[in-house]
Amino acid sequence: PAGSIGGILGNLLSGIGSDVIGRRRLVWLSALLLAAALALSAAAKLWLLFVIGYVLVSTTQGSLSTGINAMIADANRESRSRALNTLHGVYGIGATVSPLVIGYLLQRGLQWRWALGGTGLIWLIYGLVTYLIYRTAGPEGSSNKAQKLDLAMLRDGPFLALFVIGFIYNGVAVSLLGWIAVIMKQSAGFSTFFSVSMISVFYVALTIGRFACAAFSEKIGYARTLLILAIGITVTYPLVVLGVHSFLIVVGVFLTGLSFSGLFPTTLAYGSRLYPEQTGTLSGTLSVALTIGSMVPPLWTGVIASHWSFQVALGVNYVMVLPLIFLALYLGRLEVGQAKVVAQ
Repeated sequence: PAGSIGGILGNLLSGIGSDVIGRRRLVWLSALLLAAALALSAAAKLWLLFVIGYVLVSTTQGSLSTGINAMIADANRESRSRALNTLHGVYGIGATVSPLVIGYLLQRGLQWRWALGGTGLIWLIYGLVTYLIYRTAGPEGSSNKAQKLDLAMLRDGPFLALFVIGFIYNGVAVSLLGWIAVIMKQSAGFSTFFSVSMISVFYVALTIGRFACAAFSEKIGYARTLLILAIGITVTYPLVVLGVHSFLIVVGVFLTGLSFSGLFPTTLAYGSRLYPEQTGTLSGTLSVALTIGSMVPPLWTGVIASHWSFQVALGVNYVMVLPLIFLALYLGRLEVGQAKVVAQ
């Protein structure tokens, strides 16, 4: 809960803030604040201070993520999906490798406080370097800073559709990642190592899929990309839900990760094209959808599984998957209408 609260605060405040103060300033400022928050957590002797530090870490991480997403979208207005899918593909590589590095160092005797402190030092260097780079680059142009702050988009049908996609994506994905190790150990009889390795299987597929979406989404269109991914999730997720054979579950986890891969980056690209002057606010609020998705569905997954079974719990989550196709079709019709207006 502490991390989720911090993430919501960071995404909301930085999303609006980046449209007011500019993306560059938000990025280096968030990096410096993240370094300070990590240092506070590493040095905390009292549990309360550690929790406060953890909230601040999550807040500044959300702010940094929102600022970078908005900056990349602004800098690549003709190829947003390619740029954002590539960015999130690189994130997937980091999410796969960094826990292995940290885990190895901890196993070799590194204290967790030094691990946090070392991570904070990396962000301190990053913040200082980016500050110096952006200071010499001159003032931000209009592409990096919104002309006006307009929250009316929060009531628009297309934005609400994108928000729901973000919630479903993270809700189903985090529920699967959070429980897949337990599922594989209980139902398939996997060892602890192979059970936990299912998380890596998902992230490898996620990374491959994002680079694939980066290569093709600009050619086939954002809405069509979302539709293909939605159909893929609808077809492959039942392999995990049914759990007929351990091999099929592993295949299902990989194919589901592949289908989930470009869903959020492409959603973010679609939204930033619809609302180019509120890209920061868009990125922040869609990231809030991710945070809420990571909080609520994993909780009811555990509750349902404790009363019935994981198959029933994952089956309930499958109900959330089905609307993705209809949302993609809705956005596709909107995309066609916009293309006709531009052509005229």
